[in-house]
Amino acid sequence: VFRHKWKIALISGAGIVAAAVLPFVRPIPYQSEAKLYIKYVQETKSPGQLAANDSGIKTIDVGESAINTELEILTSQDLAQQVADSFGPEKILAKAGGGTNRLQAAGLIKKNLLAEMPKRGNVIRIVFQHPNSEVVQPVLNRIVQTYKQNHTEIHGDIGALDDFLKKETDQLLSRLKKTEDELRNAKAKVGVIS
Repeated sequence: VFRHKWKIALISGAGIVAAAVLPFVRPIPYQSEAKLYIKYVQETKSPGQLAANDSGIKTIDVGESAINTELEILTSQDLAQQVADSFGPEKILAKAGGGTNRLQAAGLIKKNLLAEMPKRGNVIRIVFQHPNSEVVQPVLNRIVQTYKQNHTEIHGDIGALDDFLKKETDQLLSRLKKTEDELRNAKAKVGVIS
């Protein structure tokens, strides 16, 4: 060790200098993270087309391809172009080379967007990286908003299904109450107490 002390000192000094200079030569991009919970996916049938025993909602299982479909929607070039158009290509490309080309901005968004499929569960982790700290979080928010719009367009409006299910539930509850009243009256006629 004492014989090679100058080599050790020289290599250690070079490592410290390299560690100090590296962030200026190659800056670390800022990143923002979001998580999407995929609760259920509606079938493309309208509520009037549903069979009596078909609710029109699929519960997501880990083995199903529904999460993969959602990942494809999330990482599609179309979604990246919609985000670039709504946010502004010049803002996205400002610290990444500059320009106003919407396709370059969409390419940068798609390149820096990471969407991970969960091993178990229905939560998709989304990470967006960009050299500009002021762009990272607003672009990620826009990605999530645009994803939700595209999801609704592809799978249908869940609100219409919720209204349909509420009406069906109310009808079934009224039928149940009517049946319980009839049963109570029938018991009273026969004289059954318990």
